[in-house]
This record gives sequence, C-alpha cells and structure tokens, in this order.
Amino acid sequence: MSWIESSVLDAPPRLAALARPLASAVGLEALPPVVHLALASCVASFVLQRVSSAVSPTLFRSYYPTSRGKQQDWDLHMVGWVYAFVAAPLAFHLLRHPSKQVVADQLTGVALPEQRLSAIAVGYFIWDSFVTARHIRTQGFGFFLHGAVCLCAFLFTLKPFVIWCGPAFLIWEFSSIFLNAHWLLDKLHMTGSIPQMVNGAFLVLSYIVVRLVFGTYNSFKLWNLLVPTPTSALAAKALDDAGLIRWMYLGLNIAANGLNFYWFRLMILALRKRFVPSPSSKSASKAQRKPVPVDGRLGEGQERRVKGE
Repeated sequence: MSWIESSVLDAPPRLAALARPLASAVGLEALPPVVHLALASCVASFVLQRVSSAVSPTLFRSYYPTSRGKQQDWDLHMVGWVYAFVAAPLAFHLLRHPSKQVVADQLTGVALPEQRLSAIAVGYFIWDSFVTARHIRTQGFGFFLHGAVCLCAFLFTLKPFVIWCGPAFLIWEFSSIFLNAHWLLDKLHMTGSIPQMVNGAFLVLSYIVVRLVFGTYNSFKLWNLLVPTPTSALAAKALDDAGLIRWMYLGLNIAANGLNFYWFRLMILALRKRFVPSPSSKSASKAQRKPVPVDGRLGEGQERRVKGE
C-alpha cells in the first residue's frame, strides 16, 4: 500500500462541500474529494521555489548564478526535480496496482488513488503555468504552453475521463529525474565526467523505456479506446458525451509522442558530441561543454528548465 491510498489524505469535509458546486458547474465531478491535494501541491511548489532561492546560494556557493534570470531558472529546475521524484514513483505504483474501478471502465471509471495523483499534477501545473507566464521572456512561450496544456489534460481526467492516463503518462517523469541530474552536473562544472556519463546511460535507458516504448504503447491503447468500432455502441455514446475533449487528448498524445522521438534524436546527438568527440573536429572541445538538450533546445542561450510531459 502506498501513501497515496492513505486515509490521512482524505479531504476536509467542508472544503470538499465548498468545492462541489463549482466543480459540478464546470463538469469536474471527481475534483471535490481531492481539491485539497491540488491546492497543497500548488502551494508546495511555490514554497519549494522560495526554499531553493534561499538555500541554493549557500549549498552551491560557487555555482549558483548571479543574474536574476538564471537564478529563477535554477529554482524552477529544482522544483521540477522534486516533482519528478514525487510523481514518478506514485505513477509506477498505480501502474502496478491499478484500482479495480479504473480497470473495469477505462473511459469514465474513477478511484481515489488515481484522483489524488491527478490532483497533485494539477496543482504542480497551476504553479508551472503561473511562473512560466510571469517569466515568459526568460522561459519562453513554448514552456508556458506546455504547462497550460498539461494542466488542462490532467484537469479533465477529473471529469472523470480516462483517468488511467494520469499514471500512464506521469511515468515519463522517471526520465526527467536523470535529465535534471544531467543539468545539475553541467552547472557543477562536471560536464563530460564519469558521474555524468553514468547518469547519461540511465537517462537514455529510462527515456527509451518510459517515453518511447511505454509511451507509444499507451498511445495505441488510448487511440483504440477513444476511436471505437461501430459495434461498441456504449463506448460511442460515452465518447459523444465527452465531446471535443477526446479529440484534444488524441491530438496532444500524438504530438507528445512525436516530440519524444524528436527530442531523443537530439539528445543522442548531443551525448555523442560530449563523450565521443571527433579527433578531427576543431569544435570537439566546445561541443563537450554544451548542455544536454532539454525538450529539444540546444545551446547556452536557449538553455531552459527540464520538463517531464
């Protein structure tokens, strides 16, 4: 049993009752029992951001940036790293031990553990969307769009609708753990070191397993679920009730998996330049110092914080 199933996480009755009318009005019937976790996750993300800005200058005295923009980028990385350490193990647990209600009805089935995981993701992406919008000049519009899209995707699982997608796609955060570690090793001037090489091996392996293999498998699974055959009348009716949301999920899923393969190619190219430089290349030493691409971005001027999603 994981802590995500503990009764300690039950919603305060008054807060759930207060959230119920608004949740019903916007069609999020599964939100009230976990609204407190969404709020707690959001607040925790803001707190962690402040903790990083207060503690990092002492812990990483020689490496913490001096410019305000890069300090913010550092702190956002740290929050994302903590989130990955929380979300990935929970997703793994729920993939191994899915709730019976969700297994029985993968379209609209709902259970408290999966609701709680989606709520934690919603809270994190509320924070993510806010900070990327606030610092859009340094973070870029693409990262704001990423956060906003992920927020909508996890929020709509609380209709409820394909709530199993929560753990199925949050498992991608396993690769983000190693991607953030790679980023930190760059900042600690350990680019091309043995620790970074070992971490890079885990990064590539985890990326292949959770994003390319398992991600593609779940894309086919989602497609077969949301595009029913003519004989599946009950599923067709449920999908009609879902409206445009199902097409949003299909479109976002195809785009996300396509980007996973694109980013993987860039990541491999950068790792090869870093650890297997060409002796005849005049820029070999410079290539070794380039950061691993984060979401497909290369170059110091385009360096951004790590995303999972």
